[in-house]
Amino acid sequence: MKGFVLFIGAGSIFSLPASGIEKYSDPATVNKKIEQISQASSGLVRVHKMAVSPGGNDMLMMEIGKAGATVPAILVAANMSGTTPLSTEAALSLAARIAGDAKLTSAITWYIIPMGNPDAFSRYFRKPLYVDSGNAKAYNDDNDDLTDEDGYNDLDGNGIITQMRVKAHDGTWIPVAGDQRLLRKAEAVKGEKGIYKIYTEGIDDDGDGQYNEDAPGGTNVNINFPHLFKSFDRRSGLYPGSSPEANALMKFAFAHPEIAMVISFSSTNFLISPPQGGRKGAADMENIKIPEDMAGAMGFDASRTYTMAEIMEAVQPMLPPGMVLDEGMIASFLGLGAVVNPMQEDLAFYNEISTEYKDYLKKKGVTDERFDPAQPEDGSFELWAYYHLGLPVFSMDLWALPKPKEEKKDASGITIESLEKMSSDEFLALGEDKINAFLKERGAPAQYSATMVMGMVKSGQVKPAQMAAMMKQMPAPATDEKKGDPKELAQLAFSDKWLEGKGFVPWKTFSHPSLGEVEIGGFVPFSDNTPPVMMVDSLLNLHLPFIFELAKKLPSLRIAEAKVTEKGGGVYQIEAWVTNEGYLSFPTAMGKRNKMPAPAVLTLEGAGVELLSGRKRTPVNDLGGKKSSKYVWLVRSAGKSSVSLKLESKQAGADSKQINIGG
Repeated sequence: MKGFVLFIGAGSIFSLPASGIEKYSDPATVNKKIEQISQASSGLVRVHKMAVSPGGNDMLMMEIGKAGATVPAILVAANMSGTTPLSTEAALSLAARIAGDAKLTSAITWYIIPMGNPDAFSRYFRKPLYVDSGNAKAYNDDNDDLTDEDGYNDLDGNGIITQMRVKAHDGTWIPVAGDQRLLRKAEAVKGEKGIYKIYTEGIDDDGDGQYNEDAPGGTNVNINFPHLFKSFDRRSGLYPGSSPEANALMKFAFAHPEIAMVISFSSTNFLISPPQGGRKGAADMENIKIPEDMAGAMGFDASRTYTMAEIMEAVQPMLPPGMVLDEGMIASFLGLGAVVNPMQEDLAFYNEISTEYKDYLKKKGVTDERFDPAQPEDGSFELWAYYHLGLPVFSMDLWALPKPKEEKKDASGITIESLEKMSSDEFLALGEDKINAFLKERGAPAQYSATMVMGMVKSGQVKPAQMAAMMKQMPAPATDEKKGDPKELAQLAFSDKWLEGKGFVPWKTFSHPSLGEVEIGGFVPFSDNTPPVMMVDSLLNLHLPFIFELAKKLPSLRIAEAKVTEKGGGVYQIEAWVTNEGYLSFPTAMGKRNKMPAPAVLTLEGAGVELLSGRKRTPVNDLGGKKSSKYVWLVRSAGKSSVSLKLESKQAGADSKQINIGG
């Protein structure tokens, strides 16, 4: 691809010089490129076969850095669902950039998996084209005696699986006003009657009255991880880690405690939309029932319920001195289920980094709106890496459909983003009319009038930024459904303008063997999440440099100062300050809760020196970003001697100081 290409990311359009990507790389080409990157690196890149997929595809990892170096590492996993081709290209490009810049591996090892679900990914390169995140393990989707017997059928022979719409008296869909290509649900309460039923393109191969319900495909690797794993789900797998791909990745992560950060290239984007709280767990923490056998031993009444706070208050005195109780310990001991919401301390850094990323995009000229990224699915790689490994996890979707610009009459002109930045005075200055219009646009309950909200702001009960945060957690405001689904409208507009209409197959009549006359057409698979290849280089040039900004935020522990004070009688006090020079805490709040990773260790050693107080090996369990902690020892030395103070951590670096005492 020569010259310049058009870039559309988050809605903005601008030009950047194109490079060598001329088509998306299929699984065989991906692994060939991995080997080429390794061969050109003079030993800096080492390739490991992580697993062989059920479909016989190698899942490869690149280890980039100095062999044998004891430095923190970053794990990058791409395309775990197998349905985001751009993710794989991003991982390959990232690896090539790292391998070509010695500074990027001077203090970090990179583990990069470009293709986490090669079987599902391979479908992008086959005909007929359809989207399915399952790997090649056979699975009985419809619980009959057969597997994979009722897949999609390319009835119109165009190599693409789209949809069938069939006129029926009990139909529930009607055409969208203004564009008959799209359909929307009919609203009976408004006097609308459905015209069409919708099916995916195909026939009832097994004669059970259902269409395409048992297509080839087994486990979605991306939801085969333990956190909130969904048992008996069609694509989640038999049990957590049942797929060779997920199993290998989990084993690798636990075998490499130096991994200090995780990056995921996928359909989520924690940089645009940080992990969200508000999820309800299986247990009610305000009404906890304590099992009878435990209640008797701990002095509780098994016939009543307790709040978490009551249990913690009662249990803390039972613990050894210095042991601090937290909710996680109680939840684990009583079997109350998994933690389902991010820790508040971690949300603070996620939100700050998200703001930094959005500012970065604005400086690059990306100003228009995009659709919100997907939230991580239960059992996903991203959730497991954060909740189980306790690591900071950042994800990127790298491209999203731009929102079409619409002229809105009498609009408030207020967005959640602008509300976040307003002072209380600026908000009040908007006046009742604008605030009422904004509340209506956001679908706020009727009782939340401008008068009420302005009163809350005046009294200091709520600030505009807090109001914006609450609105982000609310369901999306209702739209005028008569206009159709906003994302479908955007997808159609993108197809018409940038794909010469090739993202949508026009409806065409077809004589179906069992349904009679139908129309076949609809959106082309992948056209909503995979941009034209001409945009790939521009997208990667935009987003990938921010990965290196994230790498700079890793925790970094150092011995900032060490000094000796003579106390008399050959006794000396040694004081040392350990500083976290990085931005991120060591560990994250979730890591602290999970006791992950292992603590850093501060070791004091010296020949002829007697340790009087303090530990020879002192754990450094919790040190916030840009913070310091003081450690003190008393030693006795008969004469002049030297002690060595060493700080060692798999995830946060190492340091040492030689301290002279006595004489």
